[in-house]
Amino acid sequence: MTWKLFLDDVRNPTEEGYIVARSSIMGVVEIANRKELPDFMSLDHDLGEADTTMKFLKELYQIWEIRGADPKEIPDYVVHSANPLGTLNIISYMESWKKSVVGDC
Repeated sequence: MTWKLFLDDVRNPTEEGYIVARSSIMGVVEIANRKELPDFMSLDHDLGEADTTMKFLKELYQIWEIRGADPKEIPDYVVHSANPLGTLNIISYMESWKKSVVGDC
């Protein structure tokens, strides 16, 4: 089964087909409930209070490693954050993750 995750504390997706998570914890719970990583993610950086998508991505990486570190399971993504530095942090993290896998092959 394929699925898409929309991680944002306020906004809703403009396209259909997304599962919405309002916090990093809710994003992890969605993955646990489905027992698989999303195929695609639309990510906001700031998730209210001290919560950020970076917390979610670090958990996502650990889940991915536990599941066997299959490079095909790394989700595609887009960042829809209004925070320029947060956007760069997300992109840097995701691209480093992808490059580390390519380097291991």
